[in-house]
Amino acid sequence: MLMGLLLAGALGWGCQASDAPPDCTATYVACGCGCCGGVEPKVECLSCENGDDLQALIEKDQEAKKDPQCASAGCSVGTKYVYCDANSP
Repeated sequence: MLMGLLLAGALGWGCQASDAPPDCTATYVACGCGCCGGVEPKVECLSCENGDDLQALIEKDQEAKKDPQCASAGCSVGTKYVYCDANSP
């Protein structure tokens, strides 16, 4: 399940790299050094209307995974980023 969520986030990633409007249906689970299995990530709302940048959060998470301290860090609950206003009128 975790890989599916990460894949869904990664697929939404490319859509935000151009000048096109952001894909406000995209989600991403950020885990830093790694998510703990069997634990639901906490949900963090983003606002598409306010221009919140999911791409920047993805890049920050990808950089965190490269930190050499991850080898001894353990897992985290993870944060699922969702555009909460995506379906608002």
